[in-house]
Amino acid sequence: MISDEALADRILHGDTAAFEELVNRYKNSVFHIVYRMVGHYQEAEDITQEVFILVYNKLYQFDRSKKFSPWIHRIAINAAISNLRKKKKVINLSFDESFGQPYEDYPSVLEGDPEAIFERKEIMEDIRISIQELPESYRSVLVLRYQMDMKNAEIAQVLGVSKENVEVRIHRARKALRKELLKRWEERGVKRELSAF
Repeated sequence: MISDEALADRILHGDTAAFEELVNRYKNSVFHIVYRMVGHYQEAEDITQEVFILVYNKLYQFDRSKKFSPWIHRIAINAAISNLRKKKKVINLSFDESFGQPYEDYPSVLEGDPEAIFERKEIMEDIRISIQELPESYRSVLVLRYQMDMKNAEIAQVLGVSKENVEVRIHRARKALRKELLKRWEERGVKRELSAF
C-alpha cells in the first residue's frame, strides 16, 4: 500500500484519485476528533469537510519527510477549536451520544441490576457534559488520549508540543474534569465518591 506521504506527493502533482484515497483513509479519524470536540454531528460533518479543503489547499506546506497523520489531526483539532471560539458557547451532547466506547460495548458485571446500570449511564452523561465545559486545550488532549487512543508522543506530534507538555496537560485536564464533575454533583445534591484520577 502506498504511504500517506507518497499520496501527498502525488496530489501535489495533480493526482485527484490520490486525494480521494487520502480522504478515505482519514475521514473517520478526522470526523471523530472534530465530533468529540464540538459535540454536534452535523456541525462535525461540516467542519470535517472544511478540514479536507484546508488539507488540499495547504498540502504544499506539509513536510513530506514527516508523518502525515499528526499533521492532518492537528488541522482537525485547530479547525474544531476555531469553530468553538467563534460560537463562544457551551455545547452539550445528547444522552444517546457517547464520549467514549458505547455503554453496550463494555462487559458488565452489573447486568440484572437496573439501578446500577442507570447510575452508570447517568455518570457517563455527566462526564460527557463536564468534558464540554473544559477549555479547548484540555478537551483536545482528553479526546486524543481517551477517545482516539493515541499515545502521549503521538499527541505531542499532533499538537506540536513536547511529550512532557502533553503529560502535564492530561494531568491538569483530568484534575479539571474531576473538579467539574464534583461541582455538577454538588449542585444537584448527588452524593458520589470520585477517586483521584
